[in-house]
Amino acid sequence: MTTKQSTDVFGEALLAYFQGDRSPFYLRDLSGRLFETDLSRYFRTTTRLSRLERKLISLAHGDILDVGCGTGNYLPLLALHGRVLGIDISPNAIDVGRRSGCKTCKVADIFTFQTAKRFDTITLLGNGLGIAGTVSGTKRLTGRLSSLLKDDGQILALARRVTQGEFVATRLRPVWKQRVGREFGWIHMGRDLLCDLCARSGLCLSVVQGNQHYYLFRLTKN
Repeated sequence: MTTKQSTDVFGEALLAYFQGDRSPFYLRDLSGRLFETDLSRYFRTTTRLSRLERKLISLAHGDILDVGCGTGNYLPLLALHGRVLGIDISPNAIDVGRRSGCKTCKVADIFTFQTAKRFDTITLLGNGLGIAGTVSGTKRLTGRLSSLLKDDGQILALARRVTQGEFVATRLRPVWKQRVGREFGWIHMGRDLLCDLCARSGLCLSVVQGNQHYYLFRLTKN
């Protein structure tokens, strides 16, 4: 069976889900194993959010930048606490957000995003700190986030707990129907290593709250 390559297969799956297509979406690791991902989580309303997600949103204020906003389902909630802009690299995910009524979202890559504005709050939900894929990439990411932050601003991020070793990194490919997306890296970092990387970018990391699976981190400028 023919497999088609796609540059935005995740976004295509989200758009199709929004339009009623419930075809399963998978992530495939380097060994070839497939892990099904529930796309409904990208369309959750307030009552379906986790306690840590709701806590993070409650702490946001001022000019807010939501990095990796996806379908924009967090944006209306963040907008209750300030003036919010959401960015995501997926054109199809942003299309879903706009069709859902979110006008304050745009296609952009955090590493190349150009703006003269500096933000009071930058949010990364859904383990957004993992998007850099590697330790060196995470150092670059924290530096980039710091450059977009006001001197008295804050970065609020959810991150999975790492209980063994300094970090867990993997390479994945999205798979949906007969489409296969580009390989990308993802990383889960231990608290101590992440704290060290933040310090190198002039940021101080603190734990706001946590549970057995996730931390809610706040990063502020030193």
